[in-house]
Amino acid sequence: MNFSSGKIVCVIAAILSGIAAITLVAQDPAEAAGAVNCGCHPHKAEKSFVHLPVKNGECQSCHKPSGQKHPKFKKEAFLLTDKGKAGLCNECHERKDTKKHVHPPVAAGDCLDCHDPHQSDSKFQLKAAGAELCYTCHEKSKLDRVVPHKPIAEGKCLSCHDPHQSDQKYMLKAEGANLCMICHDKSQFTGKTVHAPVADGDCSACHAPHGTKLHHLLKRSAPEEMYQSFDKSNFELCFGCHADTLADSQRTDVDTKFRNGMFNLHYVHVNKKEKGRSCKVCHDPHASSQPRLISSKVAGFGRWRIPIRYTKTDVGGTCVVGCHKPKSYNRIDPIQNP
Repeated sequence: MNFSSGKIVCVIAAILSGIAAITLVAQDPAEAAGAVNCGCHPHKAEKSFVHLPVKNGECQSCHKPSGQKHPKFKKEAFLLTDKGKAGLCNECHERKDTKKHVHPPVAAGDCLDCHDPHQSDSKFQLKAAGAELCYTCHEKSKLDRVVPHKPIAEGKCLSCHDPHQSDQKYMLKAEGANLCMICHDKSQFTGKTVHAPVADGDCSACHAPHGTKLHHLLKRSAPEEMYQSFDKSNFELCFGCHADTLADSQRTDVDTKFRNGMFNLHYVHVNKKEKGRSCKVCHDPHASSQPRLISSKVAGFGRWRIPIRYTKTDVGGTCVVGCHKPKSYNRIDPIQNP
């Protein structure tokens, strides 16, 4: 059979066009997506919170065909577009490992320790809700307390901690007392005189940040009631910094500055078998508008709060209080009060 050169050219062109068409069909994204789009894996988008690429059927944002038959027993037929763990996440998400302290899973690029890449019933595709996620690594028993810090009791670890990174130790959201001020009223920590730990921003000197068996999250014992019999073991918190001898002796010239001559006024107030005063009867543990952390008002009887007006001098002071007549004291020249 004879073919003209023109016919031969047409045949060759037709063959090449067919090959090109076949190639285009094989590389058609819609065709390739048949193995990776969420239409094949509807169970990956059934929960309350779905990763946006999954929700939009854009599986190829994270996965790429491997060229292997799918599914392949015990092997991934579809590979991640980036094998660098967090490197893939960082293509869309802002880096979370640039600060001084980084959560170990973040530092290791193990985002999937906490997050499910497809879906979850918890916000941000977390693998568990609230503190239960933290307890998959952190020992829950160490945080069980008779009196837990409110965020711990509510499973809100992230009230204080950043889950990814921070410039503060333990990934705290703020430094020192500034963290506490996020929830607590700052005004109660300001005044003419401020308790040294508060002034230093060291709330944890007295309080356990997660919880304790004592009232107000105190680390050691301190009287909660206004009156009780004197026992040093009841004042462990205060005596951790202050001299535990300040109420030992009725007469002293060294144990305390609260004395009239050598007559120890701490002893008079505190060292009693019955109705010994607790520290907070006169002192505010955080801050006060008066010298020596003297409270302006303290708990009284019923709704009545006992007023206190204290004046400090170089050698003593005067106390005008609702529970007794005005009294003054002088360490050098004792005063005879009426």
